[in-house]
Order: sequence, then C-alpha cells, then structure tokens
Amino acid sequence: MDLARAVAKALTELGVKRIYGIIGTSIIDFIDALYDFKQIRYISCRHEQVSASMADAEGRLTGFPGVALAHASPGTLNSAISVANAYKDSSPMVLIAGSVSRALKGKNSMLEANQFEVMKPITVGCFRIEDPSKALETIEKAFSTALIECGPVYVEVPEDLWREASHYSPPVIRVSRKVASEEEIEKAVELIKKSSRPLIVAGYGLNSPEGSKALLELIEKTGIPVITTGNGRGAISEEHELCFGRVGFGGGSLHADRALKNSDCVICLGCQLSDLTTYSYRMMPKGDIIAVTLDKEAGSKLNYSLISYSDAVDFAKRLAQKLDYRAGKGWIEEIVGWKNTWDAFLDQLCEMRYEGFANPNLFFKKLNEKLEKAVVCAGQGMHVLYAQNYLKAKFPRSYLAATNHGAMGFGFPAVMTAKLLGYESIAVLGDGEFMMTIQDLETAVREKIAVKIVVVNDHSYRVLYFRQKHRKEGRIYGTLHSNPDFAKLAEVFGAEGIRVEKDSEIDEGIKAMLESDKPFVLDLVISPDSFAPINTEALND
Repeated sequence: MDLARAVAKALTELGVKRIYGIIGTSIIDFIDALYDFKQIRYISCRHEQVSASMADAEGRLTGFPGVALAHASPGTLNSAISVANAYKDSSPMVLIAGSVSRALKGKNSMLEANQFEVMKPITVGCFRIEDPSKALETIEKAFSTALIECGPVYVEVPEDLWREASHYSPPVIRVSRKVASEEEIEKAVELIKKSSRPLIVAGYGLNSPEGSKALLELIEKTGIPVITTGNGRGAISEEHELCFGRVGFGGGSLHADRALKNSDCVICLGCQLSDLTTYSYRMMPKGDIIAVTLDKEAGSKLNYSLISYSDAVDFAKRLAQKLDYRAGKGWIEEIVGWKNTWDAFLDQLCEMRYEGFANPNLFFKKLNEKLEKAVVCAGQGMHVLYAQNYLKAKFPRSYLAATNHGAMGFGFPAVMTAKLLGYESIAVLGDGEFMMTIQDLETAVREKIAVKIVVVNDHSYRVLYFRQKHRKEGRIYGTLHSNPDFAKLAEVFGAEGIRVEKDSEIDEGIKAMLESDKPFVLDLVISPDSFAPINTEALND
C-alpha cells in the first residue's frame, strides 16, 4: 500500500466522512487514492478559503476535526485565513497540505514557500511527514492534538512521498483533557456563595450537548443567570428564562452588557474575559472573576480570582454537585428590567421605514418567527448584528461565526457544511462578504447542497462607512460600491433567488426561500444608513 492509500484508509477508520479541498499537482496522488475510498465524500471547492472554512465548520458542529486538503504554497496560503479563524475560535480541524518534493525543498522551487512556518503561529500543532513509515503515527498525533488542544492542526506531505510504500496499522486517537482539582472546585464554591450578583458567562468550551445539559443542571439548581460569548450562543436556549443573550462587542445586548458590568462574581465556563467580551477591557466587572478554560494564554490577560485550565463541562457538573446556593430574585429582576428596555428598542427599530429599501430589523424579526430549529452561520460585518439580536440560538452550536478573528468569508462555507451534516441552516451575509466567496455557489449547485443565503445588501462596507460618516466628518472614501442583482446571479449559477426591496415583499421572500429545495439567495436590499441593533451605551462607556 502506498502512503496516499494508507492515509486515506486511516482517515476512513478514524471516522472522517468528508474532505474539502481543491486539487493540485502536489496532492493529486492522494485524491487519486480517495477515488478508491468512497466512504469519504470529497467536496471539490472553488477557493481554499472556502474548503478550509467548511472543515472548520464541521469541527465546530461535531466536535470532531473537519478535514481540508490544499495544494502546495498558493493553495495552502489561500487557506490561512480560515485556519486562523479556527485557531482564534478553538475549532478542531486538520489541514493536509502538499509541498514540493524532498529533492526540491529549499531550492526556491516553483510552488515553494515556507508554508510550514506560516502555519505554525496559527495552529495548535504543525507536522511535516518525511518518513513514510511514520506517516500514520503523525496522522494519529494530528487528530489527537486537534481534539486535546482544541484547534487546527497542519500536516505537510512532500509531493513525492505519496507514492512511497507504507506499512499500515489501524490509527488510534488518544484524547484526555485536564480536569479541575478539588481545591479549584471548592474555591469557586466559596467565591460564588459570598456573592449577591453572580453571573455565568458560557463560552465555546461549554457549547455542546453534554455541556448544555451540565449548564442547565447548574442554573436550575442555583438560579444563576447566564449570558454567552459569541461562540457560546446555543450552550443554553436563548428562549430559557435565565438566558440573557450575547455579551460584548459585535452583537452584545444592553442587558447582557449591563449584567456583566454590574456582577460581583463572574463565572466564565469554557471561556475567559476577552477584549470582545469587555469592549477592549473597558467594561469590566468590579467583583471576583472565575475562568475555566483550556486557553493557556488566558491568565496573562487579567487578574482572575480563580483560573482553572481545565475542561469546562466537567467543571460545571462538579460545581452543580457541590454548590448549595440560590441567586436572589432582585438581581434577576434587575436584568429583566434591562432586557425589557432592549426588547422595546428592537421593536422600535422594526417600526422604522426606509423609502426605497426594506427594513432589515423587520425582516429578521419575521424570519425568526418562521425558523423552528436552525443553525445560523455568519461572517463579520454590521449585518451580524441582526443575526445576533433577532435570530435565536435554541440548541448547542446553532450559531457559527468567525467571532474572534473578525474575518469575512466564513458564513457561506459554514452554511454549506451545516446543510451537508443534515441541519436546517441559513447564512446571513453582507454583500461585501458574499462577493469574497460567491464563486462557490457553483459548488453548492454541483454538490446539491440546498443552502439558504440572506445577503444584507447595503452596497457598502458598512462598519467602515459608519465610521467615516460619524468619526471622519463624512469623508466617505472606499466604502461604497455597486453590486449585481444577487437573485439573478444565483439563477446564472443554477440556484434560485429572490430580491426583496421593500417591507411589503418580506413575507413573500421568506416564504419562497424556506420552501425552496435548491440553493437559494435572498437579496435583501437595504439603505446603508439603516439602523442596526447596537448597544451604543457600551461603545461610549
């Protein structure tokens, strides 16, 4: 068995169901091997940012590393944005990349760049296979590292190595995560029991079916309110009476932000207080801060009362067993009062009218009423504020976005993966973001992935347009642009589409999108000056 077939067989036995990639000379032998291993579905994409983001999304949704495949140098470097997304958001994935043959390495050959060194700072593990007899051991290490360290892993294979003979042995993943000590659990109990305004911040490390169950047990016993990070959305249903939504820059609500600021004991489970959570550390709670995280760099950021580098799910379970405590009703009522103010603000935004344009707030409020149980995928831009505030995350890992890296271009690839995994799903994209990945509409059509895409079309890079308008004295430069009719463009690709330009067309547009069984693009045309639900109080604090 040559190395290409040995790796393909190993991936099959590890349970890999899909590989996302783009063919190239440095990996053609491996793709040829996949031809014989049809248990793995190879998804051929049109850009490596898309294929790597699809693998990232699979890791987020399943908890098991998604796999992407990239050609040497140009293909690998095209993947870098998506690998960095996974790194910043602690998503397990494995990128297998080709490189120049061993004889050409270091000779500044065609297709050669130091891609290994590029990947090192944005991965939790970096491996290069030089000896075919050790290749499967490297594959084992790659998957184990992605799972233990919670992030992307890079595996580089020289082009000439694929055809070399390799001895096969079944791969074994070895995973063990550190759990908190009894002393850490006891200290957390002590800190919480002396508080009168405790608050749980649920992060990605708790955002799983098992983590959600542990969190529910903890809050139902203690009555402690919960807010979430961007990547923690869905760890608890946002329809639960003790869930008060997403906190921080880029979509935080008034009540979640105020709850954090006014808490005297913040319990971060599966996360820590980041620059996003705290608006660049300007909105800090005044009491104790507990953090349970696997991020080894967290302790250098803040002076925590307790930081436990351990598994948050295990911590939450044990905390529920040990903690004899009940949060006061007055604290909950105060947060509810703030929530009522925010909800009234959201309703007010829905009542606004924009001549010649649709109201995006009204659109997303109506869309939420029609969605029963969906995974929402987004990238970055002002459009995510609508997805954050109107589209409710109702189950674990039901909101995916490139939260901590802030990269555009993640939402469309992510929604394709979610649909492939069997989820009802919808992408919320800005027009600028969609234009960065639009070529892969062909992938969705060819692979029969019936994605649903809402393009919030304001003909601008609106975050920067707003900054220029309000902070640069109206000196608008480089932020306004023209767009095609995205609905018609979808039809050119073989998909379906509809254009919504006024409020009276919203209901019909949503109905057409949700009833379609093909890839579908809804072009939501809005004013670049339309209001989005943003907590200006926190921004100006």
